[in-house]
Amino acid sequence: MEEKKILRSVADSVTRLRDAKTEVAANVNTSPVRKQMDRLSKPGSPSSAMKKAGVALIIGTPDPITAIPGVALIASSFIAKRKDPSKLDDLAAETRKILRDMQSLRL
Repeated sequence: MEEKKILRSVADSVTRLRDAKTEVAANVNTSPVRKQMDRLSKPGSPSSAMKKAGVALIIGTPDPITAIPGVALIASSFIAKRKDPSKLDDLAAETRKILRDMQSLRL
């Protein structure tokens, strides 16, 4: 009889916990967190903005005075591409590579 009470108590506890988690999940607004997580996993690239500005200067205003800075912006965007921020996937791959190298050094 005592075992049935314990099992019933555990079952009631699990049911209450499930209901509480469902209620919390329904009332939590994840959009601000989602936005920040997206920015963390896929950071913006300044070279992309430079390239867009350069194209806008060349195509938007066809005079040669604005074409020179436009070409310079496009050229510098390719140079700046090497210094783009790291993504989480890149960091994870580099960590795996370093750990693999460290394991190969063991004797």
